[in-house]
Amino acid sequence: MRLLLSCVLALGLVSCGDGDDPLQTIQFAAMSGTEPISCGGTYAGLGSAGADLTIRDFRFYVHDVRLVDASGAETPLVLENDGMWQDGTVALLDFEDGCGEMGNADLRTVIEGRAPDGDYTGIRFKLGVPEELNHQDPVAAAPPLSLTEMFWSWNGGYKFARIEGNSTALDGWRLHLGSTRCEGDMMGTATCMDGNRPEVSVDLDPLNDTVVADLQGLVDGSALDNTMETAPGCMSAPTDPDCAPIFDNLGLTFGGTASTGQSFFRAP
Repeated sequence: MRLLLSCVLALGLVSCGDGDDPLQTIQFAAMSGTEPISCGGTYAGLGSAGADLTIRDFRFYVHDVRLVDASGAETPLVLENDGMWQDGTVALLDFEDGCGEMGNADLRTVIEGRAPDGDYTGIRFKLGVPEELNHQDPVAAAPPLSLTEMFWSWNGGYKFARIEGNSTALDGWRLHLGSTRCEGDMMGTATCMDGNRPEVSVDLDPLNDTVVADLQGLVDGSALDNTMETAPGCMSAPTDPDCAPIFDNLGLTFGGTASTGQSFFRAP
């Protein structure tokens, strides 16, 4: 781990800190293949059946962001606390503009944090909310964890990703990713058997390139329909067969089968 330390010698005392690291901005974009995603837009030829999907929501949380150099060494990106999109630990990316019933007009397509300038060749992060913040009352939480529409009160924590729309195979298709099989106090100290926080690694220049969240890659292999007597789309249930291709594309194990590799996030 590489840290940039500044030391000041004054009156015989030495003080060191990393507060002089520059503010870095990491750009994200939501796309479906080569098409930029907009709320209310329809995207064709998706999944195993070539379905169309009209997007109504597209939001997700990230944390534990690291910049990677050519040797594989990681430098943490220390997130800023801006009082709205980032709290210093977790950041919310928001690509919907309120076209759906649960959305809002504001967009957020960047994360900001402090790290040394450098020749970075990749970025790594975790999709979701850290376990220590996942079980709390969102009404009392500080932004960006104060959005009740991003919280599963019945399922033990936050929705790490909320992607919704109407497909030609299913009105009200959705992906709600979050921890499952949770026990305990859902507003405090619950523990979950399935954390469902994918580790993402993308090879690119993170200070100059854009990290793409690719809808086409996310739903590859999915019929964008619904198995009878299961939740619509994928709500992260460990027994819902509709989640199998989605979890594979997120880089998550499903039903004891390891992922073949995440395809949701990519370089431009």
